Formats: sequence, C-alpha cells, structure tokens
Amino acid sequence: MPTFPSSGWLDSAVSAVEADGQFDRTSRAFEATVRFDFGEEAYAVTIDEGDLTIHEDPTYVAWDFALRAPEETWKKMFSESPPPLHHDLLGAWLRGNVTMEGDLKIAIQHIQPLKRMLTVFQEVNNE
Repeated sequence: MPTFPSSGWLDSAVSAVEADGQFDRTSRAFEATVRFDFGEEAYAVTIDEGDLTIHEDPTYVAWDFALRAPEETWKKMFSESPPPLHHDLLGAWLRGNVTMEGDLKIAIQHIQPLKRMLTVFQEVNNE
C-alpha cells in the first residue's frame, strides 16, 4: 500500500470511494472540484455524481472549494483512532487547524458525501 500523502495513496483512496455504496447513495447530486492540500502535497478531485477524477497538478484546475491542513493534521484525521478535534471534518474545521476555502455553500450542501469520502480515506490509510 502506498504511503500517505502520495499520488499512489490517493489513487487507492479514490478507487475505494468510488466503490463505496454509502458514498454512492449520498453523492448523486454532488458535482464539484475539491482541492486537497495535504501539507506540501496538493491534489484536486472532481466529483461528478459519484464518479471521481484526480488532477495531480491542481495549479491550473478551477476548484469549487479547498480543504487545507498540515500533513500532521491529516495523519491524525486518517489515523485508526483520531484524537479529539480530528475525528470529524466539521470539528477539525471549526475548532482545529483545517481550513476550508472557496464556495462554502457547495461544501456544506454536500457535507455528508464529503465526510464519507474522508472516512473512506481514513479506512484506506489503515489497511
């Protein structure tokens, strides 16, 4: 299994998200491009009704919203047993050091599939 954060890890995580039935059910109206900044590593993922496309160089990709945090924060969030303020996206955003930028209306409208995506990322990270 590739280590986090890397393009190989993200490929595995995105494949797992696409195969996840719960994500599929909650993402039917989710159309957005999300930029993930895992510390120094940055990627964009386009979500189109459950189908995901990875953009490994997000420099020239128009994104709707971004989730940014230091690599250590993501490692805590994706650990097998996340510490307080790292077990949930909203907690990490509102009280931790995850920043959410861009069109927050789209992000909040699709918070359930977004949270599910991060849960699957966490599961992949602990395989």
